[in-house]
Amino acid sequence: MVFVSDGARVSLLQAIRSARQLTSVICFDVVERSNTFADCLRRSSRRFAAHSFRPDPVDVSSQVAVIVMSSGTTGLPKGVLITQGNVMATMANLRAVIEMGLELRINVDVLPWFHVAGGIAMLNYLSPDVRTIFLPKFEPRTYLRCIATFRPNFLHIVPPIAVFLAKHPLVDEFDLSSLEIIACGAAPLSKEVEELIYARLKVPGLRIRQGYGMSETTQAITYYDGEAIKPGSIGKVRPGQLAKVIDPETSRALGPNQRGELCFKGSLIMKGYIGQQGTGVDPDGWLHTGDIGYYDADGDFYIVDRLKELIKYNGFQVAPAELEALLLSHPAVKDAAVVGIPDERNGELPVAFVVRADGPEVSERELIAFVDGKVSNEKRLRGGVRFVGEIPKTNSGKILRRTLRELAKKQAKL
Repeated sequence: MVFVSDGARVSLLQAIRSARQLTSVICFDVVERSNTFADCLRRSSRRFAAHSFRPDPVDVSSQVAVIVMSSGTTGLPKGVLITQGNVMATMANLRAVIEMGLELRINVDVLPWFHVAGGIAMLNYLSPDVRTIFLPKFEPRTYLRCIATFRPNFLHIVPPIAVFLAKHPLVDEFDLSSLEIIACGAAPLSKEVEELIYARLKVPGLRIRQGYGMSETTQAITYYDGEAIKPGSIGKVRPGQLAKVIDPETSRALGPNQRGELCFKGSLIMKGYIGQQGTGVDPDGWLHTGDIGYYDADGDFYIVDRLKELIKYNGFQVAPAELEALLLSHPAVKDAAVVGIPDERNGELPVAFVVRADGPEVSERELIAFVDGKVSNEKRLRGGVRFVGEIPKTNSGKILRRTLRELAKKQAKL
C-alpha cells in the first residue's frame, strides 16, 4: 500500500506498471477515480479522537518510521531505514537548541520532502511550531519574493542556493533584511561562498550555520551553533552522539587537525539498508561515512571532501571541493565542479567544469592561471577547464560527479 500526493501519482502508477507489482494506491488529494485517504477513514470501522488516540506500543529503536533514499552520487541510491527512535532523537536535538536560545519563528524552505534534509526537517518544524512556507521547487524570483513577503528569520538551504544568494544579480532586487540565520547542509559549503554571502547581503547580525548529516544519520549529526564566526565549520557533534576521525588505511583514531575519515555512533544512526544484509556500520557500531574531515582544538568539525572523490595525482590527494571553492570566488564564474580524469603517467588530473556568469566571458587560460596562483603544484588544473551550461546535481544539491566523469570520457574520445 502506497500513500501519495496527486503530484507524484502519475509517476508512481507508471513505476507500478513497469515493475508489474500489484499495489494499493491511496491518494491524499481528491482525484477522480482514485481511493483517497478521506475515503479510507470513512470506511474504517474504528473511530479516533485526538484527545483519546494512543499509538500501539513498539520498540522505537527497531521500528522503522521512514525509508529515505540515499543521494546516489557515487552509485545507485539505497533505501535507508530510519527508525522511530532516530526521528525522536533528531526532534529532541532541535528542541534542545531552541531551549538554549535559538529563535526559529518563520522559515522559507524548498528542500524536497523525499530527501532526508527536507522530509525530516518538515517533521522537526511541527514540534516547536515554526511557521514554514514550503515551495515545491526552486524558482529564483518566487523564492526571493517569498523571503521579502513573509519575512522569515531562518532559511534552510543547500550549497547551490547559497551560491545563488552569493552571486546572482536578482538577489539585489529584494529585501532580505529579516534573515538572522541561514542553515546550510546536504553538501559542503566553502568558507569562500560563506564570506561572499556576508559581503553581499550585509544584514546586521546574520549568522550562517553549517550542519553535517546524511541519509544514514537521519539528519544533522553535527551543527555549528557557536557565537564566533567560523567559516566552513560544520560544528560540534550533537548531544547523545559520538564522533571520531580515523586513518582510512589503518583505522587508527586521529587527533585534532589531522585529516581522516569521519565516523559516527549514536541514536541518530540508521537501522540499515532495505533489502541488504548487515546494518551499514562496523561491529563496534560506528558508521563509516566515506567523508574526509577533521576537528580543531575547540572540537568543531570541518569537511574536506568525499573519500571516493579525492583526486589521486602523483601520490597526492587533491580535494575537488577546495578547487571548486576557489573557482566560485572568481566573479566570472557562476558555478563549478572538479573531477579527476585518468592519466597514464600521473594517475589522475583535475579537470574543472565551469558555468560562466553573465558579463564579460572568462577564458580557460585565465581560470587556470587564477587557480595556479593560489594552490600548490599538485592541485593545478592540469586537466583543463570545460565550459558547460549547468552542473548536474541531485535535488539536494550534491554534484553528480560520475556524470561529469562520463562526460569527460566522451569528450576525450572526440
